This record gives sequence, C-alpha cells and structure tokens, in this order.
Amino acid sequence: MKQRKIFSILTLMFAIGAAWAAPIDEVRRLYNEGQYEEAAEKARTILKRSPKDGNANYFLGASLRALGNSEEAIKPLQAAEARSVAQASQMLAEIAIDDYRVDDASEHLDSWERIVKKSKKSLPESFDEMSAGLITLRNMLERVEKIEILDSLTVDSADFFRYYRLSRAAGSLLPASEMFRNSGASGDGVVFMPENRSEMMWSQTGESGKKEIFTAGILDDGTIEHPSPAGDILGEGGDAAYPFIMPDGMTVYFANNGDKSLGGYDIFMTRRSDDGSFFEPQNIGMPYNSPYDDYMLAIDETSGLGWWATDRNQIPGKVTIYIYLPSETRVNCEPDDPDLTARAKITSIALTQREGVDYKALLEKKLPEATEESTVSANPRFELDMGNGRLYTSLDNFKNPEARRAMIEVMAAKVELRKNSETLDALREKFRKGDRSVSHAILQAERERQTIQRRLRTATNQAIRLETK
Repeated sequence: MKQRKIFSILTLMFAIGAAWAAPIDEVRRLYNEGQYEEAAEKARTILKRSPKDGNANYFLGASLRALGNSEEAIKPLQAAEARSVAQASQMLAEIAIDDYRVDDASEHLDSWERIVKKSKKSLPESFDEMSAGLITLRNMLERVEKIEILDSLTVDSADFFRYYRLSRAAGSLLPASEMFRNSGASGDGVVFMPENRSEMMWSQTGESGKKEIFTAGILDDGTIEHPSPAGDILGEGGDAAYPFIMPDGMTVYFANNGDKSLGGYDIFMTRRSDDGSFFEPQNIGMPYNSPYDDYMLAIDETSGLGWWATDRNQIPGKVTIYIYLPSETRVNCEPDDPDLTARAKITSIALTQREGVDYKALLEKKLPEATEESTVSANPRFELDMGNGRLYTSLDNFKNPEARRAMIEVMAAKVELRKNSETLDALREKFRKGDRSVSHAILQAERERQTIQRRLRTATNQAIRLETK
C-alpha cells in the first residue's frame, strides 16, 4: 500500500513536470519562429507563477530585444543570468557592446565563460569573436576622432547613395544595375567612377562566394575593359564593398565586415601602390564605425564636405547619412572627455558642433549644385581621322578586325596615359610642397609616360594602316 502511494506521488510529480515543461517549450517555439510578442506574453504568464524561472526570463528578455526594447530586456536577462542561463550572459554582453559599455560587457563575458565551464561544455566560437570585438571596441574608444557634423539625412537604404551631393571633381556614385545593363560585366550596389571616367570600382560576388571589390578601365567608346578583382587584401576574411577613390587616384575608402570590423560593415582606408596593388587596409575607427553597418565614405575636396552612411540608428529600411567637415590632420577626443562615448555613438549632432556657428548656412554654402549623373553609354568618345574625309567615332566603324583590335589598344593606352598624368601631378605636388623622397618615383613615371606615348602612336598608325590598306 505504501509503495503504491509513493508510486502515485511520483507519477503525479512527473505529470506536473511534463505540464510545466510544455509552456516553456511553447515559448521557445514561438521565439524561434519569430513570434516575439506572443513569446513574451507567454513568458510573462510563466513568470507570474515562478518569477525566478531562468528560461522564462531569458525568452522574455530575448523577445523584448528582438522587438527593439533592449533597455527593457536587461532586467529579465539579468534574472536569467543569475540562474546560470548562458545565453542570457551572451545577450547581455551583446547589448552592452551595442551601448559601448565595455566594462559591463566584460563582466557578462566572464559570467558566460563561468556558466559554460561549470556545465563542462565547450565555449562556442561566437565567444572568441565577441571577446575580440570587445578588444576592438575598447581600442577604438581610446581614439575617437573629433569631427564636426553639419547635418544628417534619414533615407531609404535601397538608393541612399543618390543623396550624396558630390562635385564633379570628386567623381560619381552610380547604380550598378544601370552601369552593367549593356555590358558583359556584373555587379551590385554602387559603382564609383572618377571625374575623368577612365576607370570604375565596384563590388560583386566573387568565386569565394563573398563580395569582392573589382576594378576596370573604361575605353574611349565607353567599353568596360577587363573587370578584375582589386585584391584579396581588401577582403580581410569578409565581404568588401562600397569603394570610393580620392582624386589622387591612390587613396581608397571602402567597407568590410571581416575580422577587423567592430560589427557589420566598418569603413577602411588603403592606398594603391605604383604597381596597382593595395597596402594593408586600416580601420578608420570612431565615430565613423559602430557595432552596426557603416559604409560608403566619400570625401569631396572641392566642396570640403565628407559623407558616410550607417544603420546604427536601427530604423527598418532606412539608413542615416552624416555630412561632416573632413580635416587633413586627425584630432582625437581627450580620453577623459565626459562626452567621449556620446561622441563615438553620435547621440547628438549638436555635441560635435562649435558654439556660434550657423551650420545650416555653412552647409548651404558648401553644397555643390545638384547634377543629374548619367551612366557610361556607348556614345562615341573618340575621333580618328582616317583620311579622305572619313572620321571614325566608334569601334563599329571598323571593317578590318585587326584594325579594330589596334584601336582598342589605342583607347587602352589613352586610359593608361590619363592615369599616368594623374599620378605625375600628385607626385609633383608633393615635391612642390618639399617632399624630395618622390624624386625617383617622378622620374619613373616620366619614363613610363614616354613608353605609353610611343605605344599610343604605334597603335594609332597601325589602326589606320590596317583599315585603309
């Protein structure tokens, strides 16, 4: 009789346990299916009966965060962390990193590590990634650039680049979908093209399955010549996109979401060497970069304005474009600046501005006239006098295929000649300012110029001779 009574009690306990497990399983299902409001409501129901339930507190906090209520999510997540729920520590560390609270993030990472080790399990790869990201965040907060932001725009993310008002000398940002419509090349997002339209740079999915930055020359008839990857060094283990070339033709800004990124896309800077390869990219730090996506930095030296886009404000389908005043020399905020974190996060544009300056008037004065940019077209951009009154303006004019190939060589040589001229101008300007170290590079560029000019004359004569023989 006594054994039967014990058996009945045990059966009842198992039944209660099964019934109690069912609600949390339902919460988990709702959360995994993205039904966050329903998951939060059911988690609250469980917590009315058992306020300290670790799993219910975790799913309540996780659901609130997914709904955009990170501040409200902290309390239930802390309750879950106190009950040794490892995922709660992970999420609290993520929230702290997003809010630039490095010490709090470090404490939550320590809790996460203790909980996992106590359960005799292995820490996931995401723990090492987050720990590395925290180190990056701490280092960036020590070097926050002091910039002046004139204004910001909240625009649709799909075509944000159309709102960049750049002068012609700064180059053009064009939609890849239109650029590659009538060519054999492909691409996505934004294409950058300098003022002389001799080359273009953009991103597309490479053989690795990740986005890579590509470059191509543009011939005088608008033909896109030999698209090729710019180099693995720009990838840094992630996707590379949104390139912008400064007028010197050497300095390139782009976005990357690889190992050296704080989170999502970060903005990097690199320089192109004389042989066309790129030097090791450098993360340009804060306030430009954040734990979210930051990209498409463009500096217009003519207007004296800089632009970059970010989704750090987490507005669905939108990005924020900041317009700021670039400076030749980087000046960082003082490490003990009480507004350091606010400056890094850009919680207020007014915080970056000087008293007594009318930034609205300053922006209106600096903004270049709005222009309607057109894509590269097949319209002829060369004229070749063939003699006897004939003037060729398109590759389609050539009847002789060898003459046509010679004309392609003429156009390629002209592109190289323009690039060489830009390089020489930049080197000579440095020499003029007192940098004597560029003397050898100037001589080398001048010799290359002579070689290109000889090749150009030979190819031009060959094209005429083959077509008219």
